[in-house]
Amino acid sequence: MQSSNNSTIRSFTISEKKSIAMQWSQSNVKMQVFCDNHGITLSMLKNWRKQFSAPAKVPRWKHFIQVKPAKAVVPDVTLPFAEIIYLSGTRIIFHSAVNTDVIKGLLNTK
Repeated sequence: MQSSNNSTIRSFTISEKKSIAMQWSQSNVKMQVFCDNHGITLSMLKNWRKQFSAPAKVPRWKHFIQVKPAKAVVPDVTLPFAEIIYLSGTRIIFHSAVNTDVIKGLLNTK
């Protein structure tokens, strides 16, 4: 299809849209630069990302690992408990048995 200013309007298949959205989410390129390199508009990429649930990039400082303590195997036994509170207010809480060397190591790092 041609527009009046002689620029070509390209249509994309669903698989191309999905692929482009995933390529951006796995790249280290800003959205606008990526769009310029692929000949698409910023709004197209944003819509495709939403449409195909391509993950948004998360700033590196927001990455974290969720740690869930395991439940006790023996329900009638109360497991040892430990808590370290630093002067800065930082708290480390252990919900299960901890080797004393681990606690000593944590105390020596702060």
